[in-house]
Amino acid sequence: TDRNVTVVLLSEIVWELFRPNVGCFEPFTMYFPDYSIGHLQKILSQNHPPEYSADFYAAYINILLGVFYMVCRDLKELRHLAALNFSKYCEPVVRGEANERDTRKLWKNIEPHLKKAMQTVYLREIS
Repeated sequence: TDRNVTVVLLSEIVWELFRPNVGCFEPFTMYFPDYSIGHLQKILSQNHPPEYSADFYAAYINILLGVFYMVCRDLKELRHLAALNFSKYCEPVVRGEANERDTRKLWKNIEPHLKKAMQTVYLREIS
């Protein structure tokens, strides 16, 4: 084609584990900054379940990020935590004990579950 072709590979594998023995140039490594809390809020809020309002789910994501942002900024891990704990957050609403705007009751219900989840952040990848 007489054109320059550039291949961009995205990987989470450390180059030393991936490197072939011969005939390979060292890659040009690009690092990207972590997402800000605002970006994570926006990205994670897009996955709200259709049976709940976007504002309700966004409030849940705010709580989740308030607890986990300092220890975990990995989008995949935060998505997993959000999916794992959302049903616990909704329990008072489902039982009729609270409405979607009753943030204090919702927080009291989810707090012990988030504390427990804090102890297991990233353990899925190790085990």
